[in-house]
This record gives sequence, structure tokens and C-alpha cells, in this order.
Amino acid sequence: MSSPSLASRADTVPATPEALVISAHADERGAREAARWAEQVRSADAALGSDARLEARVAAAQRVLVLDPGMIAARRGFGARATSQERLALVARLAGRADRVTWAATAAQAAQWVRDAAA
Repeated sequence: MSSPSLASRADTVPATPEALVISAHADERGAREAARWAEQVRSADAALGSDARLEARVAAAQRVLVLDPGMIAARRGFGARATSQERLALVARLAGRADRVTWAATAAQAAQWVRDAAA
């Protein structure tokens, strides 16, 4: 029996996550990055922007971080860049939830969100 892929594990939902980290880039690399950042926050889960249950997961979370590296940040190792199509689809899915969603284009922005979540 083989273990589930990282993308599959990123799409599993814990009972009641307080925070959710979403990778705008919906592949294995994006799943790894979301999981890595989620591990830094107590009671956080990771997801991909293509998650079929994303809206429900965002509604259940108190805080949401979207990892969406810019070109320079991606080159510096922050994560994989999302395509324009992935980004626009995620923006549409998260519309109306700006009160709890933070978009991070750099590692510094993501680190600040993690510090704020820990406070």
C-alpha cells in the first residue's frame, strides 16, 4: 500500500483548524510549501487553491494565509509561482472573505502572519 501524495494530504481536513495555509500553486511543490508554513502554526492545516472543499475550509478557519510568491520571491526559494489562471480562480473563490485572508508574496510577509497567528 502506498502512502498518499503530498497534495492528497494537503487536502485532508482536521476537526477544527484555527488557521489554514493555502498554496495558490496547485501541485506537489505548492502542497509542500503550504504544509511547511502550516506546521509553524498551532492548529493549522494546509490546502491547495484547487481544493474542491476550499470555501468550506476557509469559512471554518479563523485565519487564512495564501502563499502566492512573486517572481523574485519564487527565485529566492519562497515557493512556486502560481499561474495567472490559478491565481484568478483562487481570487474568485476567496471573494468576500477579506476579513480573514492574508496574501503573502514574500517569505517576510508569511513569517509576519505566522508571528501574528502565534500571538
